[in-house]
Amino acid sequence: MRIAITGSIGSGKSEMGRVLKEWGYPVIDTDVLAHEALTKDTTVFKKIVNEYGEEAIGIDGDINRKFLANKIFADPIEKNKVEKWIHPYVWKRMEEEVKNYDKNQLVFVEVPLLFETGSQTRFDKTVLVLSSQKNALARLMHHRQITKTEAHRRWNAQMSPALKATFADDVIHNDADLETFHKNIENYINKLKNLK
Repeated sequence: MRIAITGSIGSGKSEMGRVLKEWGYPVIDTDVLAHEALTKDTTVFKKIVNEYGEEAIGIDGDINRKFLANKIFADPIEKNKVEKWIHPYVWKRMEEEVKNYDKNQLVFVEVPLLFETGSQTRFDKTVLVLSSQKNALARLMHHRQITKTEAHRRWNAQMSPALKATFADDVIHNDADLETFHKNIENYINKLKNLK
């Protein structure tokens, strides 16, 4: 069974992925695949350099992610353009990864822009990690080392969590402590096992 984990920035979806991995479940992170798309020799790399020039290349020879983020977070047209290059690469790689597992296995895939891209149809189930804006922004500033203004800008660039909740098959709340969040994840897993 393919289950997509999604949630707004700073909601705790990566923590859910980390815990599931720790518990022995396969977890595919589409952010990791998207970063892979920006490494030299990919078709995406070539398109970005072709579009933005040599200054898009970082000192490591891959695409400079900070340069790219500044380009796309500031301009929805640029964001849309770059995503149209990255997404097909990510889905192709995800399919390759999923094939490594048995169809009856629970396979989790972290997909930040699941509903924004209409990608929920690729999965058997979708689960939304839901957190208050206040908690999400605090996590975001702490983990990404960014300013409050920048955190707000990234938050506002996304679909509202309330709207995402209307699309999701299930919602896991993450506004208490980690122990409670982990318990909520465990309850969700038990629910999935009963569906199989």
